[in-house]
Amino acid sequence: MDDPGVIAAMLVAFASTCGFALSTSLQHRSAGHAPTSVRSSFGVLRFVATQPPWLFGIAIGAVAFVLHALALKLGAIALVQPIMIAGVVLAVPVRTALDRERPSRRELRSVLVTAVGLATFLVVANPVPSSEPPDLDAAFLGTLLCLGSAAAVSAFSARSSRPLTQGMLLGVAAGILFGLVAALIKLIVGDLGLDLLTSWPLYALACAGLCGMAINQRAYHLAPLSMSMPVLNIVDVLVAVGLGAWVFGEPPAHGPTALAVQAAALACMAVGLHQIALTHKEAASV
Repeated sequence: MDDPGVIAAMLVAFASTCGFALSTSLQHRSAGHAPTSVRSSFGVLRFVATQPPWLFGIAIGAVAFVLHALALKLGAIALVQPIMIAGVVLAVPVRTALDRERPSRRELRSVLVTAVGLATFLVVANPVPSSEPPDLDAAFLGTLLCLGSAAAVSAFSARSSRPLTQGMLLGVAAGILFGLVAALIKLIVGDLGLDLLTSWPLYALACAGLCGMAINQRAYHLAPLSMSMPVLNIVDVLVAVGLGAWVFGEPPAHGPTALAVQAAALACMAVGLHQIALTHKEAASV
């Protein structure tokens, strides 16, 4: 830890994490103020786009994104990404602080368990970069599968009468789309010789990004932040890692020990999400 580059990467990553936590909290607060008559994802997006706090949150998120990219340039992904996951934990107290309230210890503990599991998975998975060009056919098929899966989960969420369940399912759908966005960005910035204006990745990126943002705002509108944000982060990472292995030839570590630790990390995340769901179910029944 005496390496100045490592310390700089940690500080920049933590600053980015704080920015994402504040950005997410401001977006969630603005979405929560949407009228109950607004029932569609794009309806919520149209409403929040007129709210100064939401726009401020988006601006902070843009700065946090730049800091995240800088942190990845300064340090290894195995160092930076676990620090970024701290945003899952930080966003909950930041969100309640905006309403001058305190999150329950059980809620914080549950989100912390989820974040620890996700960070462990990222560190152990640690995909190995590939020198081979990406598989464009696999990228196209993966894009269709992700878009179709996100649409199916969103449609299924509408069949539930419980806002908490809807919020979690929409978090899953948004996570699928954000994982796809990460893969499409990697595909576009790679040296593929693509004509961006006539090739499909740019339009798929715009579609996935816009739909993901709209679905995420609807999830914020329906349920507490801790219901959608952890599951969104989990699905986002799993989809990105899966597409990285399939499209870019960057499989995660898959030795016996690594697979066992990854399975334990996924179980840890599942326990955290289950406890979060129980916390809000009990609160709703009081």
